[in-house]
Amino acid sequence: MKKTFLFIKIKSLIIISPEKSLLKKAKDALLLIKNVDSKEYIKIFSRLNIVFITNKNGFSNEFFMPEKIWFVNKSVIKNNDLKWLASLIIHEAFHATQFKNGKYVLPFGEKLERPAIDLQEKFLKRIKDLSSKKQLESEFKRKYWKEIEDDELSYSYFRNLLRLFETKKLKLMKIKTGL
Repeated sequence: MKKTFLFIKIKSLIIISPEKSLLKKAKDALLLIKNVDSKEYIKIFSRLNIVFITNKNGFSNEFFMPEKIWFVNKSVIKNNDLKWLASLIIHEAFHATQFKNGKYVLPFGEKLERPAIDLQEKFLKRIKDLSSKKQLESEFKRKYWKEIEDDELSYSYFRNLLRLFETKKLKLMKIKTGL
């Protein structure tokens, strides 16, 4: 039996998740962005088409271009606070701008991540969340994303979900946006 994924649509952005509570948290993070930085909020909708929260634990996530789909494991959503999640959405969406400008190239590294992290830090400063900013700086210095890159299982899982989504082989159920 296929796993059913739930989804909501906010403007042009589709958020897919295995759990209603994760949809709500992602929606709340978008509302936080809207309330803190309306210009960045508007940009989200041209940069991202889909936020796909998987039913897999782990801290990996991956942004796919040109599809403009951000795959993220449910632990990333569950285990981080709303401010951090909002800043991460901004960070990941920014990768679409890098791709559009020809700067989204492999291998991943500081040239790709630093501008996205700078934008993420700017948002965290606006909401005066210095603890998250310090966490972000220390994680980047430790190159935590290296651990994420090494998570080959999540990356193959993301690619499989993308293939299933594109071939309409996923079971999706729309949820009313009144979460």
